[in-house]
Amino acid sequence: MPRLSLIVPFQSDSQALENTLVSVLEHRSPHDELLIVHRGEYQDPYGLQGNEATLVETPASTSLAEQLNIAVQTAKGDVLQVVLPGTVLEPDWCVDALAAFDELDVDMIALGVLASGSSALRYGFESDLIPQRRVTSEAAKIAGPLLGGTMIRRSAIQCLGGWNTKIPGDLIDFELCLMAKSLGMQVGVVEGSSVTCDESRAMVLSHYELGRSIGQLACAFSEISDSAIVIEPLVRRLGHLASGLVSTKLAAERLGWVLGVRDRSWSQAVGKRVESAKKAFAERSRKWEQFPAVVPQSVIPNPQRDSARKAA
Repeated sequence: MPRLSLIVPFQSDSQALENTLVSVLEHRSPHDELLIVHRGEYQDPYGLQGNEATLVETPASTSLAEQLNIAVQTAKGDVLQVVLPGTVLEPDWCVDALAAFDELDVDMIALGVLASGSSALRYGFESDLIPQRRVTSEAAKIAGPLLGGTMIRRSAIQCLGGWNTKIPGDLIDFELCLMAKSLGMQVGVVEGSSVTCDESRAMVLSHYELGRSIGQLACAFSEISDSAIVIEPLVRRLGHLASGLVSTKLAAERLGWVLGVRDRSWSQAVGKRVESAKKAFAERSRKWEQFPAVVPQSVIPNPQRDSARKAA
């Protein structure tokens, strides 16, 4: 069984995909699994299917979240990593992160994401501002990773029910962050571990729609008991809205937020999703308690990689 499954969801940019595949094939361990999930657009011109990769074809209408969830069903690795097209990996990019999974009680690890032309790593969504969606470069402050920097146990994403297919694709990593915070999941960060994403994931929503959708998520999660997610008073947000009118985009997002937090249309579905995840994690804990701890081998028959790349 592979230790790590790399999931590359292809949607449109063939050049970005090829650049990423070159990087993955150059730097992955021979024991890693590579899954390329596509909607019929990828013709496998280099014959990767088989020894090098597993190609998973989905219907043309499949969303990004659906692509990732289908790949999870196929994956065999204990740990999964999302590798967005346009991503470039460095040698040994995952060694410390995989060691953290072995040594710490964590379900997710955030890798820093370095955008093209930027010198600042972005580790994830800032915990202190939840349920606001703000990205931070301070590793100690994150509540959850960005999609392009996500490493997660396969058992954890299965317990969560996968990425949420009922919300806009722009927010599936942020919603996973809210799920992690609501469930009290442990999220780790390995400072310095990073991936470079030459092409940022394109946002589909307008600033107003983005703000409204974030507000709807905030409303839904705040209504769950013991979720640790609290919406600040609307009066304060209206004050922020007034102060943000100097920026049309920021004002549109804040206006969307103010209206979104009053919209309970996602509350029932999110509530069921969280409750289902709680039961799944409880069942996983019961199963794990039935097995004795396994002491990993001190020597791994793989001279090309650091000994931290333990078999699952």
